[in-house]
Amino acid sequence: MPKAILALCLLLTVSTALAQPETEGVKPGPTLNSILARGVVACGVNQEVLGFGYLDPNTGELRGLEVDLCRALAAAIFGDATAAQLVPYVDDSGLDALEQGELDVLLHTVVWALSADANPRLDFGPAMFYGGQSFLVQASSGLADWPDLDGAVICVAADSVAAASLPAAMTSRGLNFQPLELPSADEAVTALIEGQCQAYTANLVELETARQRAADPGAYVVWQGRDHIYTQEPFAPVYRSDDPQWRDLVNWTLLGLIAAEELGVSSENVLTLSQQPGEQGDDYITRVGPNLARFLGETTGLGSQLALPNDFMAAAVREVGNYGEIFNRYLGLAGDLVIERDLNALWRDGGLLVAPVWR
Repeated sequence: MPKAILALCLLLTVSTALAQPETEGVKPGPTLNSILARGVVACGVNQEVLGFGYLDPNTGELRGLEVDLCRALAAAIFGDATAAQLVPYVDDSGLDALEQGELDVLLHTVVWALSADANPRLDFGPAMFYGGQSFLVQASSGLADWPDLDGAVICVAADSVAAASLPAAMTSRGLNFQPLELPSADEAVTALIEGQCQAYTANLVELETARQRAADPGAYVVWQGRDHIYTQEPFAPVYRSDDPQWRDLVNWTLLGLIAAEELGVSSENVLTLSQQPGEQGDDYITRVGPNLARFLGETTGLGSQLALPNDFMAAAVREVGNYGEIFNRYLGLAGDLVIERDLNALWRDGGLLVAPVWR
């Protein structure tokens, strides 16, 4: 068969598969039924963590990456990001509220760990942020890399992840150090400011928060990048384990934000790339290609398999943007925190973020 005819046959096969009449989709499960009945999706979020979930005292509004992930779920379900009920928590008590049915999903900075995931009543979704332990130093110290810490006094909060992880990280690099354990993170930061130690170690998010809240943020430097982060701590959504349909809906909506960035779909171009009113499936596939048609199309999309509108990701991206837009909004150079993309970049850019195949 000539190559030109073969290519045409393949295109017609793809077009026919995508443009065929919509089949009956999955029925809403118990969680989605409850959400549809009450008109909002209930998400547990932080209220004191800059960049993730922060109650802005000037506006009285919660803002951050976690908040926009919840808004994306609301947009996917209702076509409206404001249909998000944001329930703030300051600690892991959100896990109890989730188990008791007070929340639909917990988008708090909960680390995906075996001990938490082993709870038979709860499950974790895909990692939406990769953090870990690093160091905060005074800019004038000249400390810039691991060898500079040899023999240093390092402040750390007692009973923290850093306190348990730092000795192995230093030993594996052949470095000696003197730990100065303080009862709390605030006291450890104060000790660094007062010169009692040469570095303070904690989670990257805590370190950047401490730096920005210092009287002179420019006087301090947070070591960023994979060469300096010595633990791997993915933050992931948590939901009850008794509703696989809701699990899939949450997972694919949040992974869809990553897929949108990979496909080049943003809040600025999503309306143009979406299927237009009256546009036939075959014409739409020809205009944008099969990948975008599956991702955004009103008649060619796949949302009905999740008990959602076929074009649910078009609504989510329209309302909150793709993952890169959300990250830059809160964690980029003009964000509430300043954190390098690094591990949180797309796989093709050297990061860890990847979305499964959208078909």
